[in-house]
Order: sequence, then structure tokens, then C-alpha cells
Amino acid sequence: MSDNLPTPAPSQGLTPAPQGSTGGVASTAANAAGAVVAAVGYGIQFTVMVAKLAAAGAALRGVGNRVRETYKYIGDCAKSVDHLADLAANLRPAVDPDTVGEHRDAAKVMRASLARAQRMANTVDEMSVMFDQAKAAHQGDYGAVNDAATSMTVPMANRNFYRNR
Repeated sequence: MSDNLPTPAPSQGLTPAPQGSTGGVASTAANAAGAVVAAVGYGIQFTVMVAKLAAAGAALRGVGNRVRETYKYIGDCAKSVDHLADLAANLRPAVDPDTVGEHRDAAKVMRASLARAQRMANTVDEMSVMFDQAKAAHQGDYGAVNDAATSMTVPMANRNFYRNR
């Protein structure tokens, strides 16, 4: 009785390939090791990106507060210069109007500088929040992929297969 099936070839890749050949168990092991190294590399890249986003957010959080504290001094200076202008205007004999005006202009410039610094500090705070959001989004988008890729028991496919387009 014939089943019309081809006769199996003897030992199809079940023994290690001779040295210097391509294919066989040795080649498969080398490919698997390369895939593990690639998966670990991708995991490191992911971890580094998350760490950099977190560090940028943390660094910017402190900047806004330092700017506000520094420019609070400028606000106090503006109040002092306004007070000096008021004193000069009320003295008898009165200080000339140009000198009083210069004091008021100086205080106005100081308050404008303070307002710009406050806007800058608010922008820096917003950027800090955006870095935190980017970190969370990156972890949300790629965290599960990173976990799966770094814990696979089989060789990872070429990274171009996983690339978002």
C-alpha cells in the first residue's frame, strides 16, 4: 500500500551544523541571542526616553518657582521707587516733576519686567506639565510593547516590522 508521500529526508536540521556552515542549531542560537540583545537594547532606549522626559519635567518645575522668587525682589523694588516718587512729589520745596516722573517710569519698567517674568514662569510650569504628560503618554503607548518585547521567549522580528508609520 502506497500513500504517495515523499520519503522524509534524514535529520532535517536536528543536529548542530558543522563549523563554518550557515544554518542549523548554531545559527538559530546565534540569531536568538542577537534577538535577545536587540530586545534588551530597545528596552534600554525606552527606559532612557522615559527617564529623560521625567528629568526634563522635574528640572523645569523648579525653574518657574526660582523665577518667581527672584522677580519678587523686582516687585518690591518697584514699590520702593513708587514710594520715593510719592515722597519727592510731596516735599516742600517740591522736587522737580521730571525727577518724580523718572522715578515713576522706572517703577513702571520694573513692574513690566515682573509681569514678563511671571508669564515666563507660568510658561515653564506649563512645559513641565507637558513633559510629564509626554512621559505618561509614551509609557501608555509603548510600555506594554516594551514589556512584551523584553520578556519574549522567542526571537524578536526585525524592528522595522514594529515601526509606526
